[in-house]
Amino acid sequence: MTAATASVVVCTYTEERWPDLCRAVASLRRQSRPPDEVILVVDHNPALAARAATAFEDVRVLANAHPPGLSGARTTGTVACASEVVAFLDDDAEADVDWLAHLLAPYPDPDVVAVGGAARPVWPAETTRPPVLPTAGGAAARGWGELDWVVGCSYAGQPVTLAEVRNVLGAGMSFRRSALGPGAGFTSGIGRCATAPLGCEETELCIRLRQTLPGARILFEPRAVVAHHVSPARTTWAYLRRRCWAEGLSKAAVSRLVGPGDALSTERRYVARVLPAAFLREVGRALAGRRGALTGAAAVVAALLWTSAGYLAGRARPASTTVAPPAAQAASPAQHGGPARARDAAWPTVSVVVPTVDRPQALLRCVRSVLATAYPKLEILVVDNRPANRPDPDPDPAARWGELTAIDPRIRYLPEPRPGASHARNSGLAAASGEYVAFLDDDIEVDPRWLHTLVRELAEDEIDCATSLVLPARLDTPPQRAFEALKGFGQGAQRLVFGPRTAAENPLYPFRPGRFGPGGAALWRAATVNRLGGFDPLLGPGTAARAGEDLHLFLRLARAGGSVVYTPAAVAWHHHAPDWPQVREQVRGYGTGLSAMLLLHVLHRPGDTAALVRAAVSALPGVLAPGRGDHATGAVPRALLLEQVRGLAAGPVALARSARERRRRDLAAAGVT
Repeated sequence: MTAATASVVVCTYTEERWPDLCRAVASLRRQSRPPDEVILVVDHNPALAARAATAFEDVRVLANAHPPGLSGARTTGTVACASEVVAFLDDDAEADVDWLAHLLAPYPDPDVVAVGGAARPVWPAETTRPPVLPTAGGAAARGWGELDWVVGCSYAGQPVTLAEVRNVLGAGMSFRRSALGPGAGFTSGIGRCATAPLGCEETELCIRLRQTLPGARILFEPRAVVAHHVSPARTTWAYLRRRCWAEGLSKAAVSRLVGPGDALSTERRYVARVLPAAFLREVGRALAGRRGALTGAAAVVAALLWTSAGYLAGRARPASTTVAPPAAQAASPAQHGGPARARDAAWPTVSVVVPTVDRPQALLRCVRSVLATAYPKLEILVVDNRPANRPDPDPDPAARWGELTAIDPRIRYLPEPRPGASHARNSGLAAASGEYVAFLDDDIEVDPRWLHTLVRELAEDEIDCATSLVLPARLDTPPQRAFEALKGFGQGAQRLVFGPRTAAENPLYPFRPGRFGPGGAALWRAATVNRLGGFDPLLGPGTAARAGEDLHLFLRLARAGGSVVYTPAAVAWHHHAPDWPQVREQVRGYGTGLSAMLLLHVLHRPGDTAALVRAAVSALPGVLAPGRGDHATGAVPRALLLEQVRGLAAGPVALARSARERRRRDLAAAGVT
């Protein structure tokens, strides 16, 4: 790479920083090596996005497409950029004129995957360096203090010339775009969210790159300088305490994801050498009568203690309160452009089962999205659930399915003439060779990071199933918006773990399996599903019960002491029906499946009847609330709520019909008339 193209991404979230943001954008216009494009990502603030789009005509303004936070905003910008190198500049930083040129200089070396620069603090007007952030002073120290990382700046102990480092600093950094892989993502749940002073998302990403691409080089170029503006609030003892505590929590989160060895390698040297030297220096200055030196010595000790306490607290937290694992796999060797060193063998084999009936375009869209994940050890099992005795037989099934399987050799076709998605899923499960099995509805598309994210969730031995955030693909029509308001599949932006600990805290939790996330975009351990006996053929689309097969499996898992994790870092999109008849039919079917599923569970486990009744009564106000919805989707029409109630009432009769139909098929298969 002799002349790499470069995109610069600036992330922002509040209009309070508007003057800082204007200075940051202006500094990019003055670069000796101008960026090929500037992308401004606004973190869930439509008013700020509109203002920026008007003010910065030469800047591409985007909204954060992920849950709130700096990680999601940076991922949004990375995915959107079209250059070979993506650089990041904080919205409260100004880049020196040669900043980008210095960052790009090392990239001709194909092993270089990231280059970071230095950040010097710019103190508030009429304020000098505060005693709580001491420095050695002098030219050799470059004006850096040992605790300047607290305010997002370079700190004493870092190299003073171009050198290889573990990780770059976020204020002014860059990455080789191809090295980040298809998802191009920073880990959700790590990093600053609004004013919460968390961090380490760039540290985790750098460690992940080094672990996945052995031999990859990450460089620190101190000549690539940005001036980082420090607000008055960040020069106080209160902020030092908050920031150090949050740093400890962030380091604990990174340790869970990449291991404490890599997560704390730089910190060990810093604690063993840099901080003791700073403490002794400040004590010496205090003994010599230097004003403020005693404060500096106390700050060094306090920073160490607060950060350590935050780390211990983070490590002690249960899994349900930790961050989501990394959202993306690093690039393959071909994407990186370097030697073959991706550890594909470390990934378990995954089988993706997609049942379908007469939806070829939706199926093709779904399958292509799975292939786009670039997961290294993948098979896709398309299960044709079209009954053989239908009056309108498929005129040329071989040609239709041959065209699909020709797309990629990893796609396999399985016919399952017994009607019902449960039969189709069970057939796919029986034919699957993967350690993990994903069940995916054919009207869903997945994000390129979806599969890697769910696989990383199951790396925890106690997790049996991982579900994902499913968003609406379109909200163009009132029926689509009403469906999203009433039956939207998303469970929020917080990672949640449900398991035995949850049951101990709330005995009713297993009987609300809808909280676990959507079963139509979930990854399971194959052994777990087999142990539970698969999906019950009395339930699900294609039967009289019409739905409920995934909720029933979740409920059985919970009652067996298993665990489910819901992670919003794994994103998929559901194509809602666009017209009222389809939406009414679907909502009524969900209600039918829910009550049929609950009745079937009670028939198998009568002892759960009282708990199920209590759970149903507590959930009833939410089911019947006519005002559900929000500004984006609108309130739910009463007619749609009535369809849901009709479906609930029809469940018991539907279950009986489903049982009769199954018995009739079984007798016919046995030759009994």
